[in-house]
Amino acid sequence: MTAQAGDTFPLSSAAQKSALRRVLRSRRSRLPEADRRKAARLAARALVQRLPRRCRIAIYLSVHSELSTLPLRRALLRAGHCLSVPVTLRNWRMRFVPFHAGTALRRTGPLRLPEPVTRRPMHGARHFDLILVPLLGFDADGGRLGNGGGYYDRALAAPRLGRRPQRIGYAYAAQAVEALPMEAFDVRLDAVVTERGWTRFPKPRT
Repeated sequence: MTAQAGDTFPLSSAAQKSALRRVLRSRRSRLPEADRRKAARLAARALVQRLPRRCRIAIYLSVHSELSTLPLRRALLRAGHCLSVPVTLRNWRMRFVPFHAGTALRRTGPLRLPEPVTRRPMHGARHFDLILVPLLGFDADGGRLGNGGGYYDRALAAPRLGRRPQRIGYAYAAQAVEALPMEAFDVRLDAVVTERGWTRFPKPRT
């Protein structure tokens, strides 16, 4: 059967994601600056209050319109948690290196994002109790829409030690969507933290 003029076809998952990214980037960028600062403070408070002591945490360095992790980084360091941040490598690989209050940063790697100058020691995802994951959108089943590079999906795809590390999205509440197109390689979140607090997601069906 051949296609006829005027026929319509469902969008592929990749096309749906691309369209959603445009919408969600625009939604996030329109948030007023005062609301962003308040959301960052509230989200940081909500996350720190629920953590046990001395966790090993991988946290991203926020850029552009992402929910700022600066208040959170300061709070976690004050509370005595051990922080690491991502470094991007060739072939879409990502590892994590220690981060302290005085860690020197530079824009480097394939994405030209701020990363520590010192890249040792490097750790994989299984080293951590909790990994904070940036995102553009999330849904009620723990689905996550990232920026499209696949770095976090690859990093988090390794088998876990029980429920460790926990995969925690960190975002504005406005980034919630009804449902996201998910593929087999997309890694689901265990929870998301926004300025409204924690939301735990059901375990994926097997």
